[in-house]
Amino acid sequence: MFRDTLTVYKKEIKSILKDKSVLFMCVLLPFLFMFIEGKIMSSMNVSEEGKTYDAYVVNAPEEMKDGLKVLGFSDEAVDHDQCIQDIKDKKTDMLLVFPEDFVISSGNGATVSDIEMYYNSSNTDSLLLQNALSVYFDSFRPVVFTVNANTANTYDLGDEDYQAKSLVASLVPSLLIMTIAYGIMALASNIIAGDKESYFLNTVLITPVSRTSVALGKALAVMTAAAISSVSAFVGLSFLMKDFQKMLGESAMSYSMTDYFFVLVVILSVTFALVGLILVISTLAKTARSAQTLTVIPIMILFLGSFLSSNASLETAVKSFGFKNCLIPMWNATYLTKNILLTGFTSKEMLTTCGINVAFGVCCLILISKLFNNEKIVNQ
Repeated sequence: MFRDTLTVYKKEIKSILKDKSVLFMCVLLPFLFMFIEGKIMSSMNVSEEGKTYDAYVVNAPEEMKDGLKVLGFSDEAVDHDQCIQDIKDKKTDMLLVFPEDFVISSGNGATVSDIEMYYNSSNTDSLLLQNALSVYFDSFRPVVFTVNANTANTYDLGDEDYQAKSLVASLVPSLLIMTIAYGIMALASNIIAGDKESYFLNTVLITPVSRTSVALGKALAVMTAAAISSVSAFVGLSFLMKDFQKMLGESAMSYSMTDYFFVLVVILSVTFALVGLILVISTLAKTARSAQTLTVIPIMILFLGSFLSSNASLETAVKSFGFKNCLIPMWNATYLTKNILLTGFTSKEMLTTCGINVAFGVCCLILISKLFNNEKIVNQ
């Protein structure tokens, strides 16, 4: 049986290597998806430092001129009414008007000067400038008391990098699962259902090769392609992490090579389980289209579970399950990957997660073999 399985496996691998579209989906797409995702996220995190605004100031006092210039204000003469209309139309970001007799109050009950600040809260730049200006004005107001003024002390007693790591840990597992799943979904759902629909499977199953060998050969070929897809996604992840470092700072992204290695191991284990499930669906489906449609369901459930668990209330519920999360096939990989990237993990969690996923994948292979030995799966 081993020789027959190997023969079918080689035949399917050659077929995969000849199909350029399959190679693109399995080899290049996972890497490109992760790489491009990182570049997109980096571009969305453009620093506001040195940002220029279309903003104007009238009657700026001497003590504020330099500061307002740094913020991006121009003292160029403008038409008051036209400038306000331009702010409404989002052509201008802000108009700041100081009274002629402006003075900074000492806080002793004297009449205070009123500054007119015209801005548009529906204009992102205008709102950003309004926030920056509010902070700037606060520095001129009378001081009643201070909070945490001693910079030599550390007042935040939590993990300074926790928020950054939490963001990464929430995004990475779902991105990896989605990338690998959609890269391999078409191949895995078509390799059996497609042959069945085209009646090619009828010919295969009447050959001297055992049906179990056919089933295992096809399944192992897809799992090989899926493993390559996982490695491709992992390589793309390394570039994604570099972009995260630029966004969040290198100190917040201080992961070791050991952490990355364990992430790869978890990825490979969940890929084995996920592909096994997709192949079962492909074996049960009558057509390639129905196989692809049904395959989307478990993938979306897994992806949405990973995405929604980043919500604070759901995250608390997930944590309350503790080690039990490691007993749920495929979901356990999401749970453990987050732990690796955020809070750490135990060897028990790692061994259980990988063992459960591998066992689930093996069970899927056994089920596929049994379905192949059932003549009802052959189209008449």
